[in-house]
Order: sequence, then C-alpha cells, then structure tokens
Amino acid sequence: MSSWNIFTDRLVRGWKYQFGVIRSIADWTIILYFILPAAAIFFMMYLSWWLETPSWIENIPLFFLFFLLYLFSWNGNIRTFVQEADKVFLIKNQPIFLGMKKWGYLYSLLFHLLQIAMTIFIFLPFLRNHYLLEWQQIISLLIYFFTKGSLIMLMKWYLGKIESKLKKIIVGIFIFLPLGWFSQFIFLLWEKGLLLPVYGCGAFVVTISIFQSLRVLKKISSIDHNISLGNEAKTKNIDFIFRLSQDIEKPVIVTKRTKPLLFRRSKRIFNNRASVNGFLELFIKIFIRNYSYVGGFLQIISVTTAAIVIIPPIWIKVLIFTGFLIMMYSWLSLVWDKITTSNPISKKYREIPFYFAARKRAVTVLFFLSILILGIFIICWLLILMQFGFRPMMFGL
Repeated sequence: MSSWNIFTDRLVRGWKYQFGVIRSIADWTIILYFILPAAAIFFMMYLSWWLETPSWIENIPLFFLFFLLYLFSWNGNIRTFVQEADKVFLIKNQPIFLGMKKWGYLYSLLFHLLQIAMTIFIFLPFLRNHYLLEWQQIISLLIYFFTKGSLIMLMKWYLGKIESKLKKIIVGIFIFLPLGWFSQFIFLLWEKGLLLPVYGCGAFVVTISIFQSLRVLKKISSIDHNISLGNEAKTKNIDFIFRLSQDIEKPVIVTKRTKPLLFRRSKRIFNNRASVNGFLELFIKIFIRNYSYVGGFLQIISVTTAAIVIIPPIWIKVLIFTGFLIMMYSWLSLVWDKITTSNPISKKYREIPFYFAARKRAVTVLFFLSILILGIFIICWLLILMQFGFRPMMFGL
C-alpha cells in the first residue's frame, strides 16, 4: 500500500461516481437529441470563429476577456481525497496519509491548469485574430491565472472553515475585490508588454501559495475540514440536480445556527389575520429562510441575465425571456407545493378555496418580483459594460 495507489484508487472511484451521476440524468435520448447536437453546433461555431471574426466581438474590449478569465480562476478547489475512515486507519501511517494529500493537491493544481487552458483555448480565435496577441502574451495569461488560481484555492480552503454564511460572504467579497484590483494592475503591465513583472509576480504568488498549502495539509487537526470539502466536491453535481428539480426529496441539512437570519422572533407580517394571509406568511418565512429556495430563485435570474446580455441577436433574447417567464412561474408553483405539502398545518387545508387564493397571490407576487429584479440586473450590467466601451447596439437594444 502506497500513497500513490490510494490516491489513484480514490480518484478513479470518484470519476466513476460522477459518471454515474451524469448517466442518471443523461440517458441515450438526452445524449442523442441534446448533447451531441449542442456539441456539433459549438464545434461548427468555433471553426467559424477561426475563419471569420464575428461582428459582436468588435465592441468587446480585451479587458472583458481578462476579467472573465479572472472569474473562471475561482473554480478551483484543493482536493485531498481524505475520507471518514482515515481518522481511524490511515492517520496512523503519517507518511502515506500525507503523501496521499500531496498527490491530491498536485491533482488539484493540474486540473485547475487544464480548466484555465481550456478557457483560453475557447477564446483563442479572438485573442489571435481580433486582438492580434502574440503567443508569448497568451502563454503569460495562462501562467498568471494558473498562479493566481493556486492562491485562490488556498483562500477558498480558509473560507470553507468559516461556519457563518453571512461572515463567509463578507470575507469572500473582501478577498475577491483586492485580488480583482491587483489583476487590473497586472493587466495594465501585460497590455504594455511588460511581461517580466507578470512572470515575477506569478512566480512569487505560486511559491507562497504552494508553501502555505503544504503547511496546511500537514495539520492533522484539519482532517474534518478536508473530509467536509471532499464530500462537497463529491456531491456537487447531485446538489445541482436537486436545485433544478423540486420533485426530488432534499436531504435535511442540520446547521449550528439556532436562530434564523430573518424573522428570528417570528413576528407577524400581516396585521389582518385572514386565512390567506396566514398561508402567505408561512410561505414567505420558509422561502426566505431556506437558502436553496432563495439561491434557486436568484440563480434562474442570474443565468437569464447573463444570456440576455451576452447573446447578441434580439430574437434569441426574446426566446430566452419567454423561456424565463415559463420556467420561473413553473418553478415558483413547484416551490409553493413543496413548502405547503411538507408542513402538516398547511397540508390539512389544501382543498379549501383560500389555499388556492394564497397560492395564486404568492406565486404572482414573486413572479413579477423576479421580472423586476431581472430588469434591474440587466440595466446594471449594461451600465457596467458600457463603461468598458460597449455600445448598446451590440445587445440589440
């Protein structure tokens, strides 16, 4: 038994597990009628980008692609492949246990490098044919965002140890913004052709990040945190499926917080204690307190915002907006049914008329609220992008 054998065995079993999750939703009909045609269309589009630069890229500044690479560099995570049973057995053999975690960390770095390389490969027709970048500049982009990713993975490892969600979000923002400002400074140097400082900064960042990461991996006290991160990475695709499907029973998540963030004293929302208002108050409190419901609500709006802003043809924007209206109304109706059926009090009165009146009012209010938030998001993004040289004409507006 060696650390390499344990690492490869767990890595292969992890791949098989994720493949099984994907196969559970992507049967042969999905693959034949959706995945293969989408892959063929993307391949043809990618070839057309090499042959002729699309018109919509003309008004997109180079800094925007640089910013997208910065966002993609936040996808990496440190994987140690530590399991629950290691606290009893493998931890007794320190060299093998530490060696397995080092192999996992190396795998995390290489996987992150592959992600950055694939992203740059997708942008490559624009970088070469439109922005006329040299290969040395493109390689320096790859090196910089790989080194930046090693630092981000370390920061995300520390963020994972914060139990409070609100505190984690605040600390994450204070990490995201300074790193973004520093990336703007690097972009100015890189755009002027000063690649030596970029390489030097990257070498310094990756050296400090790897050194500190290896120090963190040696700590036995962090074994529970490593197990938690491993479980999150393992069930990431399953959690995504749960968020998309309201028909799947969600596992109960036990948190250490004793009081909810909102309505912690459970005061009345409506002064009029009518039956309809009682249902509405119950639904609102459960909806706001549940992170998965609020997260799904904002996720649908965010994805629609990105699609409407980025995709140029106006007719596609109309189709996307129409699909958003149908999806959001259906999703809110499913959430209402999910909340009310899981509550024994509301479940008792499902056949009474005021139940349907409350359902219609709640779904309608949240539906129009989602449209309002979508409009605000789109306007904000257009104003931000126009600051970087975009013209509204490119969005079909």
